[in-house]
Amino acid sequence: MLELNEVKINRILNPTSIDLGEYVINPFMGCEFNCIYCYVRSNRVVSKKAKPWGTYVDVRINAPQLLEKEIALKRPKKVFLGSTTECFQPAENRYKITEKILRILNKNKIYYAILTRSPYITESIPLLKEGFCYRIYFTINRFSQEYKSIVEPKSPSFELRDDAVNKLLEEGLPVVPYFSPILPWISDIRGVFGKFKKADSVEFECLNFQLANISDIIKSITSKNQDLNEKYQKMLNDKIFYTQAWSAVEENIKKEAESVKKRYNIYIHNFGGYFKNTYDKV
Repeated sequence: MLELNEVKINRILNPTSIDLGEYVINPFMGCEFNCIYCYVRSNRVVSKKAKPWGTYVDVRINAPQLLEKEIALKRPKKVFLGSTTECFQPAENRYKITEKILRILNKNKIYYAILTRSPYITESIPLLKEGFCYRIYFTINRFSQEYKSIVEPKSPSFELRDDAVNKLLEEGLPVVPYFSPILPWISDIRGVFGKFKKADSVEFECLNFQLANISDIIKSITSKNQDLNEKYQKMLNDKIFYTQAWSAVEENIKKEAESVKKRYNIYIHNFGGYFKNTYDKV
């Protein structure tokens, strides 16, 4: 059962090296979507929590009030929402923390980018259209329900997410369909560009094999298909195989993009490297 906790924090604008803003804003700690490959699982603050990731959401009920005060002091020009949480997860329906934050940012004419995988963001279209949302990275993917139940057990369906992306695009909002993570030999990229006809480009991020819980990820995935175990182990230990596998994925994406005259970017983590996505290539 999900544990919802109302908490008060000391700061809501946190400095960041992510080049989407001077500060990040996270209205919650935790995410009930419980994606197994979420890099936040290995966050040092999260790792100290007694309860497992995906079983709790801390609602930062004083975030809007703090934001008003911190804007007056720090005067940010650009911020990034959702670096370590899902701003539009079901708890937002009840608490409206993200909605209040968007209203404050709009009122103060502060530009913002958002990372999400939740169709509930479409409820905020009127706020997003006020002119200060400069980018929305909307995470999409495509694989069987059997795999989804393992790696993204509580996230919205891929179909609902595709529909939300198209709805935002229809409203003229700056949405980037963000296909992440590509699970080799599992994720299906066929036809992905055609799903988002109004998108200028689609971005892709490959699974990071240096995640702290990669062994658990591989065990979960290969429990449904033992034939993949050898390939995934080689992705961990064989640099040449790793490079060739991702090169083949990129070649398929390139062909898909060229067939419909669309642009794309792909982020392939260096063999033995960690999360280095800068989000700035569109």
